[in-house]
Amino acid sequence: QETDTQALESVAKSLPSLIRAEKLQKKAAKVGFDFPTPGDAMKKVYEEAREVETADSDAVSEEIGDLLFAAVNVARKHGVDPEEALYRATDKFIGRFSAVEKAVSESGRRMEELSMAELDGIWDGVKAENGSK
Repeated sequence: QETDTQALESVAKSLPSLIRAEKLQKKAAKVGFDFPTPGDAMKKVYEEAREVETADSDAVSEEIGDLLFAAVNVARKHGVDPEEALYRATDKFIGRFSAVEKAVSESGRRMEELSMAELDGIWDGVKAENGSK
């Protein structure tokens, strides 16, 4: 009989990482290794984010991996496909970036001439115009 660890190891390493993480988490959840609620999973995201903030340069990559893995758990607990959610977020970023670039260009400036604070202010304006968070 297959052990639970063998079940996890059977998830193809060739899958995109977000999909692989979700499949691993689903298999672990089948044997009770799971957060009870989306809120509990979110607490893990906060914990992992704090670890990223305090990690030295040797550990930061591992801690970011843990953060992403925890975020996949939150998506799964909400019934959200993490791959699709990230795909949509990426497209949304491109749209907003384009709008920021257009606003800067219309002001007669170049993006490189503005500080990140100024660009962030324009970004917030773009978000407000689109009525989204």
